[in-house]
Amino acid sequence: MIKTKLHFLFSAAVVSFFVAVPTATAFAGGTQDGSEVLVQRVDNNSLIRLRVYIDARAAGTLRVGETSTYKIKNGPHTIRVAFEDYIARTTEVTQFTANNTRHLFTVTDESVVSVGTEAIHETSTMAVSTPMEEHSIDQSVRSSFEKATQPLKSKSRIAVVNVDSDNIHEGDFVLEELTYLSVDSKKKFQVIDRRQIDAFRAKNAIGVPSYENDFMLQSIGNLLGVDYVISGRLDGVGALRRLRVKALEVKTGKLVGDSSDRI
Repeated sequence: MIKTKLHFLFSAAVVSFFVAVPTATAFAGGTQDGSEVLVQRVDNNSLIRLRVYIDARAAGTLRVGETSTYKIKNGPHTIRVAFEDYIARTTEVTQFTANNTRHLFTVTDESVVSVGTEAIHETSTMAVSTPMEEHSIDQSVRSSFEKATQPLKSKSRIAVVNVDSDNIHEGDFVLEELTYLSVDSKKKFQVIDRRQIDAFRAKNAIGVPSYENDFMLQSIGNLLGVDYVISGRLDGVGALRRLRVKALEVKTGKLVGDSSDRI
């Protein structure tokens, strides 16, 4: 059964995600000074996200059916995947060596499988992944977070309360990313756990506040005993699609941080 599963992962990954294009599109100026890692998620467990770690550093997150490309230096590397659910789990570390090469890995909520390696040559064709929207969302979330929280004091108590979106799954994704970035921030914020916020709202019969409702956001912040409340909104379509993130000072109700990034 295991061999059959791995064979399926290999076949699906190669057929669906390798497209021949000129090499110059992968590295600016046609340089051969680096390599790439393509990571494709092929399981169907939509209840959790997978966080990819390359060389013990978080490289990004993957939802079901998504693929991301990461540029790496030549040399030895490691890759593993951790699962963002209520149970702390992670795959075993997989080792590989890059030398002007492109490495494809398929990941599931159980394993990391090395599917294949392609040499990167300046004049030949090669396989690259089709650009995925989730990568641009990751960049927008990080940029918006950094701009909105730049004025906040270190070690402040903060709560990431809501992200308004027509797509509930997309909104939850951004909300979780903002929470993760808050915890991982160099400013060492004291972050209220999202489950604690949800439990608090349920206990007090408080609905999900709107990005526009500063009074409600401030009230929730006061009840939670935090210094700042973070709120976000996804809106617009096509080239006008934006991610907006703001930081509200609970004590004064003043807007102290604000950002708007294109997705």
